[in-house]
Amino acid sequence: MGRTVTILIAVIIAICLYLLIHHIIVSRNTKKAQSAALEQTNVAVKGALQRLADEHFISSPATVLDASIIPDGWGRGVMAFEYLLLIDQITDDQLPILRQRLNHILAEFCQDHQIVSVVEPGESAFLVTDIWRHTKRIHLGVAYLVNEATIEYIQDLHRLDPKTKPNVTNQNN
Repeated sequence: MGRTVTILIAVIIAICLYLLIHHIIVSRNTKKAQSAALEQTNVAVKGALQRLADEHFISSPATVLDASIIPDGWGRGVMAFEYLLLIDQITDDQLPILRQRLNHILAEFCQDHQIVSVVEPGESAFLVTDIWRHTKRIHLGVAYLVNEATIEYIQDLHRLDPKTKPNVTNQNN
């Protein structure tokens, strides 16, 4: 009886150690991938915002106050980011137009820089998922469509708010 209990405890400890090490490795790799995706998305978003100013769509260049990874509440590996912006003279009524224009510029950015996504060939790898104002700050949600988890995140957002139909299709479905 004593030997069986010892073996059982050893097996339980081995399984717990395996799960802990696996979780640490997967979490670290996910965070590393999300950080790299955030850097790539930053380049695209800042370029798009600069183009808006160059085209006089906005009166002065936007200020990016913060860019952060959306927490993993939606699942592991979701490449979705939130930007906190200051953009002068944009009203709440203009936010949908700003979103549409940013999506168009981001799609052109992907074509110009040959950035691939997991959606249909030729589709944008970046998608503005949401835009809203809180006081003077504009919150911008941007997804980098490079994996299945992010596609599912976009589909979940659509299920939550069917009025905003994202143009995302998956080749595997």
